[in-house]
Amino acid sequence: MLLTKHENVTFRNQTVYISGQAFLKCQFIDCTLVLRETIYYLQDCTFDRCNWHVDWVLMWGSPESIVQLKALVERIEQAQVQLQEQLKEQEKQEKQQQAAAAPDKSPFAQ
Repeated sequence: MLLTKHENVTFRNQTVYISGQAFLKCQFIDCTLVLRETIYYLQDCTFDRCNWHVDWVLMWGSPESIVQLKALVERIEQAQVQLQEQLKEQEKQEKQQQAAAAPDKSPFAQ
């Protein structure tokens, strides 16, 4: 099966069908990602506030199905960790900017 390739693309506020496509170094921001049972490829992508719609039949006795589902869940967990790290870094930068902008509060006359 041939996959449609997307490279260095930012998807924002869209419904994106992941199945049947290859995404390399793409950003997904506020998207709904639809994943069905067909083949797909994700490499070095980032996910920010995305919802996942997963339609997948797990066949009884098929370890491949379980492995694929676990890999997807792991990818989603990594995206959540990445987002939390970004939020902490933003908060840290905001505090530094506020501290730099705050006037010295000295009880002594200048």
